[in-house]
Amino acid sequence: MAVWYALMTFLFLLAPQVRKPPEPSEAATESPYVERSQRQFNFYPGGKIEIAGGAPGSFKIVGWQRSAVLAEFEKVVYHLEPQQAKVLSDQFPIQVRWGQTSATIRTLAPPKALASMEVNGTLYVPKEKTDFVIRLISGDLTIGALNGWIEVNLTEGSLEAKSLSGYFSSLAVKGDVKVELSGKRWLGRGFTAATQNGTVDLRLPADFSAALQFETRDGNISISFPEQLVEGESVPLKAVAKKKARTLKATVGDGGAPIRLFTNRGDIRLSAIEAP
Repeated sequence: MAVWYALMTFLFLLAPQVRKPPEPSEAATESPYVERSQRQFNFYPGGKIEIAGGAPGSFKIVGWQRSAVLAEFEKVVYHLEPQQAKVLSDQFPIQVRWGQTSATIRTLAPPKALASMEVNGTLYVPKEKTDFVIRLISGDLTIGALNGWIEVNLTEGSLEAKSLSGYFSSLAVKGDVKVELSGKRWLGRGFTAATQNGTVDLRLPADFSAALQFETRDGNISISFPEQLVEGESVPLKAVAKKKARTLKATVGDGGAPIRLFTNRGDIRLSAIEAP
């Protein structure tokens, strides 16, 4: 028995020892690793930009007067030591390709089992005419002061749109929609925003002209907007209950391009922007 015990002890000492990987330090878990970068290039009005956000993160797009694009990025890696985070960040670069009339921006992220990483971006683009195709898997989009043909697809994230013109179409699976339009009317083909799960908030100047089309399948429509003149009579805007939905179809001002808003599950609110 003693010989058997001695043999087992000898074999145990020869066997390789499996060590548990070190736990991230407290500093690594509390202070994320942050990389900032920038791209700037000439870009003619009328060009098209595609954004494919494969990494979680939010984007902000602003129109400006220059015939150029300025793209500012912030990459954040959580729960890793700085050296490890840098190695991981290099494996998932921000891909930016451009010419004078077209550009693509793609972000990638590691599996969540490896690390948590997000990429946030701010773009300044020619405001007179820049077209966009935007797809984000997780993150909010803010876009404003821009004219163009704009198509947006958000898997999980909210939309905030302000002072736009041209053509705008947005679909979100889960996320709120907040819209504020300026001027006397929509200049272009129309504005459409839909979300499967989220609230929709539209603010218009009190003297705005448009054809409003709202629908919510599971929610309410609230209106705080001036009454409209119909054949010389002042008529308030009212939502109508139809089957399992509530809808509003109304002309404000002199009518014009359609403003379409839809939510499958959530409220729709319309309010007026008071003149300063």
